[in-house]
Amino acid sequence: MEYGKAIVAIVEYEGKILVGKKIKKPGHPLSEHWHIPGGRVRDDETNEEAISRELKEEAGLDVKIIKFIEERQVEENKMRARWYLCRALHNNLETGDDLSDVKFIEKDKVKSLCSEIGVSLWPPKVVDYFSRESRIS
Repeated sequence: MEYGKAIVAIVEYEGKILVGKKIKKPGHPLSEHWHIPGGRVRDDETNEEAISRELKEEAGLDVKIIKFIEERQVEENKMRARWYLCRALHNNLETGDDLSDVKFIEKDKVKSLCSEIGVSLWPPKVVDYFSRESRIS
């Protein structure tokens, strides 16, 4: 079976990290939970284009992609999620698309705010990034 493609963006702004709260969506594992924003990559776009589109749709943000972090295959929904580190070009957040709330929070608060299900999908380098005062290398 062919895996779908998704992107997830750790977005930094002045030392804080973007998180979003998923709208109520019955059957979705992140329904009404906080998580790190991302989404599916459309057939006609690159990962970079998907990041720009998703963050604009979900949070009203323009971002600069800093680097690719890691890929994680998610068996439950047959997706291959590629994680990126990004920098927000401004902090004018606008809730949109499938999020009921968005905000920037301190990096050391992200893991405890995000749902256990969401955190369980993080690849090892992302877990490490949020577990310590480390940077993504």
